[in-house]
Amino acid sequence: MTPGNKSPNPAEVDELVQAADAVFFAMRKARSAGADRDAGLSLPQVTMLEPLAAEPELPVGRLAAAADVSIPTATRMLQQLEGAGVVARRRSPEDERKVLVALTPDGHERLARLLAGRRARQAEAFEAFSPAERRQLVALLRRLVPVIDSIG
Repeated sequence: MTPGNKSPNPAEVDELVQAADAVFFAMRKARSAGADRDAGLSLPQVTMLEPLAAEPELPVGRLAAAADVSIPTATRMLQQLEGAGVVARRRSPEDERKVLVALTPDGHERLARLLAGRRARQAEAFEAFSPAERRQLVALLRRLVPVIDSIG
């Protein structure tokens, strides 16, 4: 607790939890709908592929960690994506036990289109807030992350 702040009462806690849950579910719904509409990819698939937008090739384990799934689950997802022509997999030349994953040209295009569409929708949505409110919202959200992590 920050000095000068008093503990929230149970009704305040309930109100905060309900508001936070509503934001979480709305964000998940919006991201999921945008993923399917823009690139024909599911939200878990997009979450796993997003790191490949910044790095050309990554091991399965890193992609699994990004999506918060097990390596066998990531492998199954990647098999489906490879079959759809979104990714290519190959054995690492340094370590044959390691499988490296890269986006195909089609995968790059689909992911880029999805991320650009998401960013455009986000920018449009944030127009509902004044510049001062946006700065305040950013500051509060950044403070919220460690709070949520601490109760995880």
